[in-house]
Amino acid sequence: MSSTNLDAPSPKLTLATIAVVVGLHVLTAVALAAVKTPEMKVEPEKVTPPIEIELITPPPPPPPVEVEEINLKEDPEPVREVKPKPKAKPVAAPKPKVVQKKQPVEKPKPAKLPPPPAPQKTAPQKSLDTKVADDQRRLLAAQAEQARRDALLAEQQTAQANAAAIAAQVKAAADAKKAQEIADAKAAADAQAKADARAKADAEAAAAASNTPQSFSGSDASWIVAPDFTDISSKSQTLTIRFTVTKQGVIQGIDVSGKDRDAVREVKKRMRNSKIKPFIRGGVAVVGNVTMSVVVQ
Repeated sequence: MSSTNLDAPSPKLTLATIAVVVGLHVLTAVALAAVKTPEMKVEPEKVTPPIEIELITPPPPPPPVEVEEINLKEDPEPVREVKPKPKAKPVAAPKPKVVQKKQPVEKPKPAKLPPPPAPQKTAPQKSLDTKVADDQRRLLAAQAEQARRDALLAEQQTAQANAAAIAAQVKAAADAKKAQEIADAKAAADAQAKADARAKADAEAAAAASNTPQSFSGSDASWIVAPDFTDISSKSQTLTIRFTVTKQGVIQGIDVSGKDRDAVREVKKRMRNSKIKPFIRGGVAVVGNVTMSVVVQ
């Protein structure tokens, strides 16, 4: 006879156990699928329009959605121990009673809500009065700076005008001094000229009164009828003529120097036929001795 292992479970018992376990898992999965997760309502973000004057306080973040936890209490039944009965004879083993254990239902984890948006930091807007005050302050500062520049420019222009006036005064004084010196020199020269003219006139008057002949040149003579010295000689020659003119303008004392006697004689003849005005010195007629050179041909 073959020995039989009483402690080893039978194949049917093993299959039944596996079927029970698989059924329990299926039931658990169906139960988990039947459990509805509460929908989380996400409130839309409120967009607050910006206010130009007042500061805007961001709205508080929405409160977190409370998720109710569903607790499934497990009441496990006590497992009955199956004590094998001693078998005297190989008898078909009774079907073991399979005790189904309730699997613990996993608690649904609360859904993670997205963090509330961080409040945007907005720069505090200046009130209208503050902005106007700042503009006025800047305007006053610019006006003060412009006034300071204008005052500095006016001082520079005044200094330049004063320097130009002083330079003009110095130049005017120098010009006046120079003009005075020139005027004094001219007055002195005029006085000297007048004195010389007076002295010369006095001398000429004295000479005229004393009938003392005065010396003149041919260019000093003022002819009424000038002598003609052409066609006098066949060859060109220079003759020196000396004569005296009376106070009445009469030519006398004619003296001609030359070697050609015919030419000398013709020159004297033509000098007697000419007429001349008397010489004047100091406003009176004087006797004049005239010396001149002529070229005859």
